[in-house]
Amino acid sequence: MALVFLVCLISAPDTCKEERFSFAFEPVSDLGCMMGAQPRMAEWTNTHPGWRVARWKCVPAELEEIHTI
Repeated sequence: MALVFLVCLISAPDTCKEERFSFAFEPVSDLGCMMGAQPRMAEWTNTHPGWRVARWKCVPAELEEIHTI
């Protein structure tokens, strides 16, 4: 399972990019991904001031490359 989230600059809300995080332990259920998403995004936000998470979703790892937010 992979976490895909869209982050946007706070100072320029139209400037956005995707970030991806694959969970190291497999298999991860949808629920497990959703529960693990919040701490992972909080950690990312803390290390990237000036950005905010606009959207996020969990996708199966094998589909991560073809899915976009």
